[in-house]
Amino acid sequence: MTLLFPDLMAELSPGLSAAGFYLGEDFSCVQEKIGAVEWYDSNSALNKILLESSGWIGVRTPVGSAIDVGAVVESFSYRNDWVSLDFGEGNKLYRIVVGRGYQGKFKVVMPGSDLLLLEDFYELDFNDVDDEFLIIENGEYIEGVSFITDYRAPLEYESNQKIELISVHDWSFQ
Repeated sequence: MTLLFPDLMAELSPGLSAAGFYLGEDFSCVQEKIGAVEWYDSNSALNKILLESSGWIGVRTPVGSAIDVGAVVESFSYRNDWVSLDFGEGNKLYRIVVGRGYQGKFKVVMPGSDLLLLEDFYELDFNDVDDEFLIIENGEYIEGVSFITDYRAPLEYESNQKIELISVHDWSFQ
C-alpha cells in the first residue's frame, strides 16, 4: 500500500528538491514514506511493468560491472517514470528524475515543454557524454539540473526539441 504520492506540481529546485522529496534523504526514510513496493531487476521485463504501474515500484540496477565495481543503484519509480528516485552506495537520494505526467516547473519548463523556452534565461550546452542539456548563466553552469530531450542531440542537428525528462541531482550524495 502506497502511503505517499509524489507532489506532481512541486517546483523543481536544482540540487535541492523535486516532487516533495529532498536530495540527501536517507533510503529507509523515503521507503517508509512511500510504503511497501515490489522490487524488480533492471534486466527484467521492466518496460511492461512500468507501463502497467499505477503506483511505486522498486528497481535495482547493477552499475560499474565493466570496471569491476559491481555497485547497485536502487530506485523508486512512480507511474512509468513520472517520478524516479535514485539512491547510490551511501543510501542517500542523489537524483530525482521527473518525466511525462509531472507538472511542476523549473522556471517556465516542465516535461513536454519546448527546450528553447530556456534560452530566455540561460545559454544551453549539450553534454554529449550523457546526451543531456546543461544550462549556463553568466558564464557559470547551473549545478544540480539537466534536461533530456526527445532527440538527445545538439541543437545544430535539431532545433525543435521537447523536454522528456528533467534531472534534479547532487552527485555528492552518490
